[in-house]
Amino acid sequence: MSTCPFGTRRTSRWIPWLSIAVPSIGWLTFGLYPSLATVYYSFTNYSGLPGTPETFCGLCNYRNMFTSNYSQLSQAVVTTLEYVGGVTVLQIVIGLGLALVLQRRRFGFGFYRALIFMPQIFSVTIVGVLFSLLLDPTSGPAETVYHSVIGGYSSFLGDSDLAIWLIVLVNVWMFSGYTMLVYIAGLRRIPPELYEAAALDGAGAIRRFWRITWPMLAPATTVNVFLTVMGSLGEYALILVLTQGQYHTQTLGMFMFNTAFGANPDLGLGSMLAMVQFVLTAVIGSLLLWVLRRREVSL
Repeated sequence: MSTCPFGTRRTSRWIPWLSIAVPSIGWLTFGLYPSLATVYYSFTNYSGLPGTPETFCGLCNYRNMFTSNYSQLSQAVVTTLEYVGGVTVLQIVIGLGLALVLQRRRFGFGFYRALIFMPQIFSVTIVGVLFSLLLDPTSGPAETVYHSVIGGYSSFLGDSDLAIWLIVLVNVWMFSGYTMLVYIAGLRRIPPELYEAAALDGAGAIRRFWRITWPMLAPATTVNVFLTVMGSLGEYALILVLTQGQYHTQTLGMFMFNTAFGANPDLGLGSMLAMVQFVLTAVIGSLLLWVLRRREVSL
């Protein structure tokens, strides 16, 4: 019997199917089943506690949330959009700035790129505890600096006007390294002849950036903006560790988590909020991708 690179000819017929079957089982178990269960629970009064009944109630959760609890839902959506907007703008600007500085192949630049990317590999719990200590309003170093420079006191993560923006900065600190690497890959694909021709025409640094660099980075910008927005829309873990959704930091994801797994768990209502978040993410993601693709063509 003739042999193939992956066993005999007979066994090699099953290897592609086996390769597909293993990840498919994992996706069905951990992807599709929880998604379908979320849709089902959104139509029930199930609390999630063991032994409690799963009473089918139709659209009761949707009706309650869009009537009696609408103000809470709308505030969570507004906070989510503020959070996503702040993270996206700052992360794109800082990531692009770092890429422009560190794209060169010079001694030590690789170390700085790794240093900036490093927060990405930290767990959210470690980052949350770290910044909770730094921003401790009684004994943290941030309070010492703030009191020395401003002369007053701040509760930082306990300030309803400040907490959400501090979490935005922590998120940007964690993920700007990834944005930077995507932009560096885009910068290194720009032919140097374009810059040489522009220099011969007398174009300065700012003009070369707007006429060459920024348009040529359109695909990298599409990737960065899309991934940042999609990742920020579902964020709740970092907020849970830092403020637990208090002090005007209850995004839609945090609202869903507190509703489904909080002190008075309501898995049915939490599943309904998950469906709202899914629709919001799908709509924003589709519109964003359409706009960014059209922008790439126009540039």
